[in-house]
Amino acid sequence: MPDAFKIPQLRQFVIAATRQSLRAAAEDTHRTQAAVTLAMQNLEAQIGGNLFEHGHQARLTPLGESVLPLLRELVALHDRVQNEVGLLAAGEQGSIALAVMPSLAEEWLPLMLRRFAVDYPGVSLKIADVSSPQVGPMVASGEAQLGIAGVGADLAGLRCIPVAQDTFGVVCRHDHPIAGRGRSVPWRILEGEPIIENTTFHALREHRMAALLQRPHLVIKNRTSLIAAVKAGLGITVLPTLARPGVEHDLAFVPLTAPRIERRVGVLHGAGRSLSPAAAHMLALMLDSLRAFAHAKGARPIDQPKNQ
Repeated sequence: MPDAFKIPQLRQFVIAATRQSLRAAAEDTHRTQAAVTLAMQNLEAQIGGNLFEHGHQARLTPLGESVLPLLRELVALHDRVQNEVGLLAAGEQGSIALAVMPSLAEEWLPLMLRRFAVDYPGVSLKIADVSSPQVGPMVASGEAQLGIAGVGADLAGLRCIPVAQDTFGVVCRHDHPIAGRGRSVPWRILEGEPIIENTTFHALREHRMAALLQRPHLVIKNRTSLIAAVKAGLGITVLPTLARPGVEHDLAFVPLTAPRIERRVGVLHGAGRSLSPAAAHMLALMLDSLRAFAHAKGARPIDQPKNQ
C-alpha cells in the first residue's frame, strides 16, 4: 500500500491530466515545470506504475486513465472538507439548539432569528419553546446550547448572564375597570377578579402576593390562547413587562406596584464548556438584541462589565 498521498501533488496530476499540459499544472499551482515533472515522477514511484506515456508527458497511460477519476474525487473531497472545517471554525456553518421561555418566543425571538439567518445562513437552528423552569435543565444536560429564562439563584452546571430586569403588570381589555385606574395599580386590586394563570406565574410563587393568584379562574399555558381568552373577556392575567402583548393585540397593560416585584431574565449556557463558534455568534446577538428589546418594552437592560 502506498504512503499517504500529498494533496498538492495529486492536484497537479489532475490538472495536468485534465488539461493535457504539465505547464498548465505548473502555472495553476504556482510551481516551476521542473518541480511539477519531479512531483509526477515521485507520484508514479509512490503508486508503483507509469501515469504518463514516455515521450508524451501529457498523455495518460491506461493506469493513469484508471486512477484519474479516483484521484480527482480525493482532491475534491479534501477541498470540500477543508472548506467545511473553515466554515465551522468561522461560525458560518453548524447547528445550534436553543431553549426559550414562551414570553419571549412570540415577539423577540422571530426578530432575533431573522437577523441571525441573514448573517449566518449556513447555520441550522432547533428551537424549544418551553417554560422558564425547563430551560435550565435543558442547557445543563446539553440538549440546548443556549437558553433564555427568568433567573434567580445560581444553577449547578450553568453560567447565567443577566440581560434585563422587569416587573409585572395586569393584562386586560381596554374596557376593563383596571385599564382606567391610572398608570399603575396595587396588587390587591386583583382580589375577586377572574384570573387566568399562565406559565410566568411560577416566578411569583415565592412572593406574598402569590396568595392573590392561588385560585385562578382558568389555567392557560399557550400564549396565543391566553391572549385570545383575555380578548374574549374570560378574565385578566398577569405578565412580566418583557412579555406584555404588542400593540397589535389591542390590550391594556397596567404595571403592578405596592409592592414592586422584579424579575431578572438572563441567557444560560453550560459552565466550563466552550461554545461552538456558531453558538458564540448567536450568544453575542442574543445579548445585544435582548437588551435593545428590553429597553423598547420598558424593562431595564442590565449591562455587563467590559471584561466579560
